[in-house]
Amino acid sequence: MKTIGIVAEFNPFHEGHKYLIEQAKKDTDADICVVVMSGNFVQRGMPAVFDKWKRAEAAVKQGVNLVVELPAVYAVNSAEYFAKGAIEVLEGLGGVDILAFGSEAGDLDALRSAAAFLKVSDDLLKDRIQLLMREGYSHPKAREIAVLEAEHDFDDRLIKEPNNILGIEYLKQIETLQPYTVKRQGKGYHASASEIRARMEEEQPGRSREIADIFYRMAAMKILQMPIEELTRYFAADAGLANKLKKEIRYADSLETLIDRVKSKVYTRTRICRLLAHILLEIREEDVTQAVSYARVLAFDGNGAKFLKDIRKREVNTIPVITNINKEAGRYPEIRGTLEKDILASDIYNLLTGENLYEMADYTQRPYINQ
Repeated sequence: MKTIGIVAEFNPFHEGHKYLIEQAKKDTDADICVVVMSGNFVQRGMPAVFDKWKRAEAAVKQGVNLVVELPAVYAVNSAEYFAKGAIEVLEGLGGVDILAFGSEAGDLDALRSAAAFLKVSDDLLKDRIQLLMREGYSHPKAREIAVLEAEHDFDDRLIKEPNNILGIEYLKQIETLQPYTVKRQGKGYHASASEIRARMEEEQPGRSREIADIFYRMAAMKILQMPIEELTRYFAADAGLANKLKKEIRYADSLETLIDRVKSKVYTRTRICRLLAHILLEIREEDVTQAVSYARVLAFDGNGAKFLKDIRKREVNTIPVITNINKEAGRYPEIRGTLEKDILASDIYNLLTGENLYEMADYTQRPYINQ
């Protein structure tokens, strides 16, 4: 069976996701779709609109055959680490043939060329990027300037648009997967996840603000308790951001006012939110750089079950595949630290959303099976 792999957040699942899955399966003549999906916290640093079990179930009901979790240490991170973790999981499963992803460019050759250039140039560009950041530029802008200085003909749209950026990072990481990209449709074709979230807020006014308020208060308590030296150990922090966060927390009364007081050309809204998530989830530098990947199964259908049975029978998976952490996690002590962050992420998410800590814990939940 030919299998495509997709990286997603499904926050929430929408028609654009369905279009990518259907188009990729059609164009590649694939039988199976495997998705590695962010868990209860997403890349921008905020809790997902629905928990990972509900989002995985919705995806399987819409044609995905198997959903596995992207470990939290990668899911709540920059494009580089988000892509690294996702590709490690997809390739580690051993049975995925094709990486399918959406991009604004829709031009695989252009994305491949950009990825090849950046893969050999990133280390050379680091010093220039750091200098530009000290001059007041954010990391994305500093990288854009440094790249154009090094390669005048580089198409800067490839490192400005979010799905192009992720696509390039996927291409830098892949070793065994065959890449395939679908051009993302513009406005007027499919409602975006952010548009759907806005509609959800209209239908349930105040819910997202209430969750954001609890998120802020939990993070604020930890920031107030910690010395600066401890804050700088979190992965998204540096000394400047830690100092600014520690100073401004006393003058903010909500997540939005805190972000407004801290953000600057250097410290973007997304980076601040990620740092707050890292603080809540206790994600420090070593938790990311020393992470060990595994595939935590969240949902599957009949074909997904066949895929799992096949990779286990052929012993092609190079990472642990976990369907029941109570019975299986103990067999793999090497994943313990990374798995504990996922378990903590679920507990924190349940506190934020008012869910029962026992009933919705990772130890009690089981994968959804679509018969």
